[in-house]
This record gives sequence, structure tokens and C-alpha cells, in this order.
Amino acid sequence: MNLMAWSEHFETGLDTVDIQHKALVEMINAAAPHLVGGGEDAEREVGPLLDKLVRYAASHFKYEEDLMQQTQVLPAYFAQHQHVHQTFVEEVVQMRTQYEKGESLSGRDLLQFLTSWLTFHILSEDKHMAAQVLAMRQGSTAAEASELWDPSKGAPQAVYNAALLDLFSLLTARNRTLVEANAQVRDAQRALELVNRSLETRVQERTHELAEANRALEGERKALVDSIAQLQQTQARLLQSQKMAAVGQLAAGVAHEINNPIGFVNSNLGSLSGYVEHMLTLLAAYEKTLVRMPAALRASIESLPAHAELGYIREDAPDLLRECKEGLARVKQIVNNLRDFSRADTSDWTQADIQAVLDSALHVVWNELKYKAEVVKEFAPLPPIFCSATQLSQVFVNLLVNAAHAIEARGTISLRTGSTENAVWIEIQDTGKGMSAETQKRIFEPFYTTKPVGQGTGLGLSICWEIVERHGGSLEVQSSLGHGSCFRITLPTTQNH
Repeated sequence: MNLMAWSEHFETGLDTVDIQHKALVEMINAAAPHLVGGGEDAEREVGPLLDKLVRYAASHFKYEEDLMQQTQVLPAYFAQHQHVHQTFVEEVVQMRTQYEKGESLSGRDLLQFLTSWLTFHILSEDKHMAAQVLAMRQGSTAAEASELWDPSKGAPQAVYNAALLDLFSLLTARNRTLVEANAQVRDAQRALELVNRSLETRVQERTHELAEANRALEGERKALVDSIAQLQQTQARLLQSQKMAAVGQLAAGVAHEINNPIGFVNSNLGSLSGYVEHMLTLLAAYEKTLVRMPAALRASIESLPAHAELGYIREDAPDLLRECKEGLARVKQIVNNLRDFSRADTSDWTQADIQAVLDSALHVVWNELKYKAEVVKEFAPLPPIFCSATQLSQVFVNLLVNAAHAIEARGTISLRTGSTENAVWIEIQDTGKGMSAETQKRIFEPFYTTKPVGQGTGLGLSICWEIVERHGGSLEVQSSLGHGSCFRITLPTTQNH
């Protein structure tokens, strides 16, 4: 059995409005059996029904208000009708808030409210609205259409009065319950007042003491947090500064120590090449005379084990010397890179070719990269920029090493450069394992690292970010898990340093 039965008395003459009203009646009838029963079943139905009512009101009320505006009913009537809509929405929202807070909300009370309001709204407000809209469509003015409706006659008024009577009965029952509850509360309050009088002073005193202590502790806590933050920043900068100073000294010392032996090894290889060339010439002459030697002497010489190796030695000796010279040239290049890396002063800002700085950094870390990745360069012509080449070299070295570490097997590291009107940019992209969105949010934080304990300080990228920011630029990252990462450095072409 339905709680509300749709009848001709509810029909307004506007088909769309009547369809929407029927939908609301069906919504109420569907929820009524659960709400009337009370208990947990009713509690579960209250929330969803209120949500449906909010959605219904948003759609239905907008349709009616758009219809009245399009028909151009009297502004005063439009405002009054809109106010009724707003009142309903406010009441439902208040009920929804009460329900979310876990406060008691009777399913029966909700049904009483809905049936009373729906009866009143359709038979009074919407009938009046429909009459005006239909009359104005037939040519009446807004004022004439407004006077055509007489809500005091016929069955609609009877139904309306009955609904109001139900509503008043509900309010009376609620008031009676509230009176009884208030009497119980007053009795409990009298008993509590006796206890509160003796405790109030002590509670106030204790509360004041605790508040003062809390304020003092809060001040100390804030000061401690600020001190820790400053200490962490200072420690990070100091650690990185000491680390780079040690690397610079090590690079300078290694370059100096290796340079001297490289010099005499290179000189000795030159002399040795000359000696071998002479010996090979002498060997060729010897082979020509060997055929004219007495048979016994020639047989004795050819029987020597060394004679059997002469052909191989003649072919292999030049190759061995050439490979030695190539290896020595590579060592000299590494030494030169180390000397360049250690010689630059971090305070020495000057015009520099940023691609040359990137190439130098690449040479420094090449041994770290060559077994992990193929390096692809996509360089565009760049203007020189005013910068600290050493600081930027440190950034490039760090990003290149990180790219190699991100590649688990074999991959590709792409280096790209380009420029805009006021800036140059450098991209270092890898095909490694990538980073999650959460990691990307924190990678520039000091001491944050994704490496196992003991394998990373978490300072590298934070220092890179500070260096780039010191140059007036930006350091950004784009990454996704399983698809690698791309770090983009943007630097202005002019600096006020």
C-alpha cells in the first residue's frame, strides 16, 4: 500500500511538472515501508532518501523557475515561489547535516514532513504557478494571470488542510516529548549544579595553569622546530660544500699525480716506437741476407724458437704500440677533465658555453654510464650564458649519475638542449624505472632518498635545485613508473650576480 496516492487533484496541467511530481511521490512511496518500520532499516534509508531529495530539488526547482522566468510571471510572485523552494532545500540540507552527525532523525517524522510539504506545494504554489503560465500562454497579462487563481475553493483546499493538521499533530507530539525530556534535564541540572559549584573554581584554576603551560610548551616547540629546520638546511649545505671541496681536491691531486707518469710513459712510448721501427727495418735486411748464409749456419738460426715468432712479432708489435698510445690518450683526456673539474672556482661567474659544460660533466661520469646506457645527444645552437660553470657541472654530474642508477639493465640517456628568447634549457632523460607521483613531490627535499639505507644521503637533488634557483632558473621533473624520467633545467641568458 502506498503512503501517497496520486489523484487528479494534484495535476497542474503542465505535463513536465506533473511527471516530476509523480516521480517524487513514487520516491516517497518506495522509501515509506522502510521508514515507517523504524529501527536500523529506517536509519539506512534516511540518508539515501535525503540525498535523492537534494538532487530532485536541484533539477525540479530549476525547471519551474526557468519556466516562470521564460513566461515572465510577476516578479513578486516569482520571488515568493522561489522562497518556498529555498525553504524546502534548507530544511532537507539541515536534516542531512543532522543525520551525518549521528543525531536522531525519525523516519516517520521525515515522511510527515514530505507528505505535508508536497501536498501544500502542489495544491497551492504549483497549481497557482501552472494557472498563471497557462493563462499567459493564452494571451493574459502577468497581472491578469495572477488574479485568476483562487486557492480557497474545492478539494485541493481540503487535502491541504488535512495535511496541515497532520503536520500540527506531529509538532504537538514532538513538543510533548521535548517537555518531558526538558523536565528530566532540569532535574539532572539541579543535581549537577551542586557539584559544579564546588568544582568550578578548581577547574578554572587548573585550566588556567594548563593553558599557561601549553602556551609555554607551544612556544618552545615552535622554536625547536625552527631550529631543527635551520640546522638541517645548514647541515645539508655544509655537507655538500665539504663533499665538493673534497672531490675537487681529490681530482686536482689525482690529475697532478697521474700527469707526471703519463708524461714519461708517453715519451717512452714514442722512443719505443722508434726503436721497434729500427728493429723491424734491421729484421727485414737480416731476412734478405739469411738466404745467402751458409746452409749450416742458416739451419742453426732457423731452428731457434725465436726465429719462428719473427713474423708474428713483426705484425703484432705495431698494433700493441698503437693500442698503448690510444689508451694513454684516453687517460690523458680523463686527467684533463679532472683538472678542468677541479680548477674552476665556484665563485667564478663568467660567460660560458653551457653545452661544453655538459660535455665536460659527461666525460667525468662516462665510466659510470658506458656500461648502463647509450647516450644520445640532440643539441641545438645556444648562446653563452653568465653562470658558474662548476656549480652547473655539479648539477649535470648528479643528474647523469642518477639517470644511470635508474636504468636497471641497459637503456638510453638522451641529452637535449634548446633556447627561447630569454633562456636556455637542458633536458636529461632516461629510460629507467621512473618515479611515482608521491616520490616526485619530495625528491627535491633535503635528506629524502629512495635508495636503501647507507647508499644515498638524499642531498644531491636538493643541492641541484638550490644551484639552479641560485642561477635564477628552474629544475622540473616529469616521470612515470616504468617509463623513465626527464629532468629539465631552464636558465636565463642574463644574470644579475
